[in-house]
Amino acid sequence: MIADGVNRLDGMLARVERPLVAAMLALGFVVRIVWLFLSPVERLRPHKSEMWHVAATFAETGRLADAYAPGSGVSSHVGPFNTMVEGLIYRAFGIGSLTSELILAVLAAAVVCALFWILYRVAADLGIAVAPRLAALAFLLLVPLNFYVEVVDFRIREGAFGAMLAAGLLWWLLRLDAARLLGWRSIARFGLAAGFAFLINPGIALAAYAGLGLVGLRHLPVRRWPLAAIGLALGFVAVNGAWIVRNEVVYHRLMLSRGNFGMELDTAFHAAAVDPVDPRATFVARSEQIHPFFSAAALARLKTYPDDATYFATLGAEANAWIAAHPGDFARITLRHLRELYFPPQWLFDQYGTGKIRGVAARQALVWAVSALGLIGLAAGLVERPRRHLFVALTIAFPTLLYIVVQPTLRYRYAFAGLLTYLAAGLLWRLISPRARSPR
Repeated sequence: MIADGVNRLDGMLARVERPLVAAMLALGFVVRIVWLFLSPVERLRPHKSEMWHVAATFAETGRLADAYAPGSGVSSHVGPFNTMVEGLIYRAFGIGSLTSELILAVLAAAVVCALFWILYRVAADLGIAVAPRLAALAFLLLVPLNFYVEVVDFRIREGAFGAMLAAGLLWWLLRLDAARLLGWRSIARFGLAAGFAFLINPGIALAAYAGLGLVGLRHLPVRRWPLAAIGLALGFVAVNGAWIVRNEVVYHRLMLSRGNFGMELDTAFHAAAVDPVDPRATFVARSEQIHPFFSAAALARLKTYPDDATYFATLGAEANAWIAAHPGDFARITLRHLRELYFPPQWLFDQYGTGKIRGVAARQALVWAVSALGLIGLAAGLVERPRRHLFVALTIAFPTLLYIVVQPTLRYRYAFAGLLTYLAAGLLWRLISPRARSPR
């Protein structure tokens, strides 16, 4: 009886699916903008991070510099695309002005809504029924779990934009695989898109390349693989070449992406991080010790090096030496990071101890439930319908591998949190309605 009822509900919702989706997307967009005005002094002021400093400097001088403080020098800490877009908006409408921040907030909210809509289409291609898809979409759009990150933090940072690219590339892969034909135009276009994703987030791009490799294994004759690889390489260079050349000219070293990985590694792997009594205090202390954005002492240490890339490389060498000397501790910390990424402890919800975050226990419970159900849903999909869910697994796995070798933050989860939400909703629906099985 329950199964029959939920299946009838799914059929009814399917008949009004399009207007419902459109209405929810519009409402989710408006709710985020209204949320900003509920506390405009706090939420519409500039969100000053390393990326914000670079965007402000780009607006004034056209240089990608000063990530840590005015005059701190040329920067390899952040990527070029988002900072240049934001810098151009600041140049046109004023650095940190209300107009600029509103424009950036509108763009951020639009990207978030586009992300959730693309994931809605991905879920449809995975065979998830209409009702759980609508439930997941409503949850993502209307439950204020990530509003601050989405329209304050991501006004400047690229997290939502990267997640949208990941979702779009996953959807594309599912369509390419379903078509059972991989032509040269598809390879060239996908190569350009994946190359652009690398500029934003290398983990997302690597997942896309791996997914295309899987499509190639299934649908591309072996004799065409070398030319396909060359085409992808050319697409990568076409998008990333200018950034790579810039880094070579400025830093005199080959640097395909950002240069700050060594600092992130050194923040995560050191003796005090092995078994900290107070993980937040340990993280903050380490950040103040080596991160030039967080303390004058670290900034002064940075200025003793020729540039930030050299400083980061030195920190990376320190971290690698520690890891080589303590492989067991490296494994313990990495496994803890994996747990923190999917099941974050309460301190990560207020990582810097501001005391401004409310409802931490409820937020944590929601995040843990979505992670657990989503991962179970993915595992079930890999067993029952591996053909499609392998692409999902790759989309989640590559960013995960990148983020567990640094200290996870809640915004890192955003690369796959929406996808887990749809998988969780699909799993719950199948438990309620055992007849609901999607095609292999």
